[in-house]
Amino acid sequence: MPLARRDLLLPAGVAAALIAATLLGVTEALGAHPFWAVQTGAIGAAGGAAIFIGLRRAGVRPAPVMWLGGAALVGAALAAHFGKAAFVASFAENALAGRAWYLGWFAVAGAACLALSGALAHVLRR
Repeated sequence: MPLARRDLLLPAGVAAALIAATLLGVTEALGAHPFWAVQTGAIGAAGGAAIFIGLRRAGVRPAPVMWLGGAALVGAALAAHFGKAAFVASFAENALAGRAWYLGWFAVAGAACLALSGALAHVLRR
């Protein structure tokens, strides 16, 4: 299914805004490790934009994409939060918890991009 121009520009704009927020330190302030906060925000936001474009190309309407992104955001935030808590409590010995913290932030950025892109696409079509 061919996409409208806004279906391509919308997630790119959302991803750019999330990357700008990452560069300004928002992910670090929310709990990402300072060493990889920018990396996770930039790569995750680009991945979320790609997933949005893929879902829209597959014919999924914006509202389900928004809800899917919101549910993924909650799950990713929980994984990142509890991964960080377990990693810190183990004095950096629990590698699995560290991975959950690290990969959780990629998923947080991607899910945020997916949810925001879906919400904006849903609102702009009304």
